[in-house]
Amino acid sequence: MKFLKKHGSTILLGLFLLLFLIPQTRKPIQVQIQRLIAMPPSQSAGSSSGRSVDMHWTIENVQQQPVNLSQSVNKVTLINFWATWCPPCIAEMPDFQKLYAQYGDRVDFYFISQEDWTAIQQFEDKRTYGLPYYRALQPHSDLSAQSLPTTYLIGKDGKVIMRKVGIAKWNSQSMHQIIDQALAQP
Repeated sequence: MKFLKKHGSTILLGLFLLLFLIPQTRKPIQVQIQRLIAMPPSQSAGSSSGRSVDMHWTIENVQQQPVNLSQSVNKVTLINFWATWCPPCIAEMPDFQKLYAQYGDRVDFYFISQEDWTAIQQFEDKRTYGLPYYRALQPHSDLSAQSLPTTYLIGKDGKVIMRKVGIAKWNSQSMHQIIDQALAQP
């Protein structure tokens, strides 16, 4: 018992580091850590707020059919660039699922990956988020994602309301207020 009292924290730290080194347990640990540190986004997130976005961009849906973002002109639109191998991206998905469940009938959501459909489908089969996944067929001139995740909220006027690079707690009161304000705009 004395040994555990004296070395217990060292043993726990060693066990944590060991689990972190094992590939099968590394990603779940990283995802949980990301969820713990995530903060709600703010409307001032990013330096591109207020910039107009060209909504004429063709992406591909899960049926591998082309979809043009121009279908979202005059609508509030949320675009998230993500990947199945990205722990911060995965950590955001439960919040996005809740946001999508609440706003999916009033906001156009696009979860865009560069990965092949097999990887995306395996991800969805394992987690069953039911989000609208897409693949980019070519880069977009106004929307970029140098880091993952990167999320844009675009207003009905086609202007960027928010650009957030990195993880955020998307199903938050502040995000609901931002979306509700955007939906209230003419």
